[in-house]
Amino acid sequence: MRPIGPETATDRARREWFDEQETKNLDRLEDGAKTITQLVTSLYGVLFAVLAFDGARIYLQRLSVQVFGTASLLLFFAALLAALATVYPQRMTYQQDNLSQMESVYKAIVRHKSNMLSVALIAFLIGTLCLGGVIISVLWNI
Repeated sequence: MRPIGPETATDRARREWFDEQETKNLDRLEDGAKTITQLVTSLYGVLFAVLAFDGARIYLQRLSVQVFGTASLLLFFAALLAALATVYPQRMTYQQDNLSQMESVYKAIVRHKSNMLSVALIAFLIGTLCLGGVIISVLWNI
């Protein structure tokens, strides 16, 4: 801990950097959700391409392909919904002259967006693993 005294240039730069990070926080959360949305839609195309090629009828009868394919489809859909919940604008009410209430509302918005983005990321990652399971099942005849 630094002794009390005038703020140094290093301390000021660090404080300004943290202030900048806080102001850009909501934008980063929403950008992350948009990225997950784009990746999910792309991987939906991969999943359906794997399941729709000529020999798909044989592979679709395999339990492993059915389980991994269904799990992947549902998890990607959950990731998509959570990502959309992250970017969906919410109506928040607060007194414009009450800074503590405004801070509380801001923290609630960040917490909600962060939680939804975490759900989207986890569902996306598990869904991607399940998609890998589909591809391995098809390639290795499992």
